[in-house]
Amino acid sequence: MTGAAAVLLLAACSRGQSVALPAKDAAPAEVLTTYLQALRSGDCQSAHALATSSFVHGNGELCGELTVTAYTPLGDPATPRDGEVVFGTNLTTKGGDGSMPDGNHTWFYTLDRQPDGTWRIVSGGSGP
Repeated sequence: MTGAAAVLLLAACSRGQSVALPAKDAAPAEVLTTYLQALRSGDCQSAHALATSSFVHGNGELCGELTVTAYTPLGDPATPRDGEVVFGTNLTTKGGDGSMPDGNHTWFYTLDRQPDGTWRIVSGGSGP
């Protein structure tokens, strides 16, 4: 079995499981990795807890819109300004519409440090 097939098999088996949220002082990469795990598991409640309300109600939110079967590990983020990071990742999706067909997509997530010190996802999309 290839590594990609193993990842897809693992992703298929994990659907419907809830994901534990990271600590309040978690680094942005940990917040986004947990979000991606929740997205792959179909756990929109946990995914939404890691995002701002403006992200959840638009602005690139995928949870509940299509199925993410796999994602790649995160690389180093870009830091366009203090208190903001942008990560790129590759998502494998299915069940999308014409705007995001099944397959592999490069997706960028922006996280901002909130007034309480937590990092939260504020936007996502196909371009930084």
